[in-house]
Amino acid sequence: MARLEQAEAQDGTGDRTEDGRFVRLDAGDGSGVVPRPGQVALVDGALVPMMTFDLPPRLRGQAREDVARRQLRDRLGTGGAGLELLPCPGTGHPDQWQRALVAETGDIATWRAAAGPGARAVLPDYLALPTAPDLWTIYGSGTRVLVRLGLEDGFSAAPEVALAMLEAALEPGDASPKAVLRLGAELPAIDALIAARGLAVIRDAGGARALELEPPVVLGHGEAGADLRRDPQAARNRLRRRVLPWRWTVLAGIAAVALWSAAELHEIGVIEDQTAALRAETEALVRQHFLPTGPILDVRAQVARAMAGPAADTEAAALRPLAVTAVLADVVAASGATSAALTYARGDGLELTVGLTDFSAAARLEAALTAAGMTVTREAAHARASGDGVRAVFAITGMEATR
Repeated sequence: MARLEQAEAQDGTGDRTEDGRFVRLDAGDGSGVVPRPGQVALVDGALVPMMTFDLPPRLRGQAREDVARRQLRDRLGTGGAGLELLPCPGTGHPDQWQRALVAETGDIATWRAAAGPGARAVLPDYLALPTAPDLWTIYGSGTRVLVRLGLEDGFSAAPEVALAMLEAALEPGDASPKAVLRLGAELPAIDALIAARGLAVIRDAGGARALELEPPVVLGHGEAGADLRRDPQAARNRLRRRVLPWRWTVLAGIAAVALWSAAELHEIGVIEDQTAALRAETEALVRQHFLPTGPILDVRAQVARAMAGPAADTEAAALRPLAVTAVLADVVAASGATSAALTYARGDGLELTVGLTDFSAAARLEAALTAAGMTVTREAAHARASGDGVRAVFAITGMEATR
C-alpha cells in the first residue's frame, strides 16, 4: 500500500499531505500493527469480495439483508455458515443498496481487533484506489492486482484471475468506462486487453481533465461507509435500539387494550343474554295473546295486524261507500226527489242532500233508506226559500253487511 500511496503522490491522484493515511492489516500474521487515529486500515481485498444482489427497491432494513443472505446461500450452494454480509450503501439511497462485502467471520473478528477503536475505517484494499464516474482504476503490484470498476464495484486478485474478471466485465453489452486509470507495476496481459478494447488510458488526474472527466479521488465516494467493523446485523440492531426504549410503554398499551377488550366483550355478552331473554319473553306473550299458531317472523307487524284486524273488519262491515252508493241511488230515484247531492268523509260516513215535494216525502225517504238496511239520521229538513218543496239532509253511517 505504501507503493500505491507513493504512486498517487507522484501522479497527482492523491494528496501528498495524506501519504500516511493508510496502513495494511494482514489477518492472522501476528504483526501487531495498530493504526494511528484517523488512519484507514486495509486488508487483502481477495478475502473480501464485493457481490451484487438482485433486491427489490421497496425492500428495506432487515428484510433486505435476509433476502441478500438467502441469495448468497443459493450461489454458494451451502448454508453460508461462518460468513458475514455487510451492505455497501454506495452512491444511492442507503436503504436501497444492491452490493455487499462478504468475508469469513473469523477474519473480520481478527481485523476488528487489530484495527482498534482509533482507526477511521477497515476496508478491503481495492476501495483505497482513486476513482471517478465513467473511470476504471487498475493498480498492479506484481503479485496482486487491485481494480475499481467505477464508483460502486471492485476486486483484488492475482493477475491471471484479474485478467479473467476484466474480460468478463468488458464483454459486449456491458457498460464500458470512458477511460482507465493505470497505476503501479506493468501488467502486460491486462494492458493488452485494455488496448484491444480501445479504451483510453490515463496516468493521473490531468489525463482525466483532458478527457473532460471528473478527477479521480481517494475515499471520495462513500467508501468509508463499507467499514468492516460494522455489525453485520446493522438493520436489526438499529431496529432494536429504536424499539427497546419504548418496549414497556408498548407492553403497557397492549395490556390496557387487552383489558378494555375483555371488559367490552363481557359487556357485549351480558347484553346478548338480556336480549335473548327479552326475545323469549316477548314470543311467549305473543303466543299467549295474539298468535297461538304459525311462525313469528316480525313481532311488531304481526301484533299490530292482529290488534287492528277486528276493528278494521267492523268498519268495513259498517260502511262500504261504493256498495252503499249503489243501493242509495235506487232508493233516491224511487223517492221522486227533484235533486240530490252525495258527499263522503272517512269516519263520518255519507251525507245525502235531496230536494223533495214536502216533509212527508222526506219522512218516506228516510223510511225507505232504513228499510234498505242503512243506518240513517235525518239531520235537517226545511222548506226552500223559493217555496218550491223541501230540502232534507240525511247522514248515512252504516249498512248491514248482508245487503
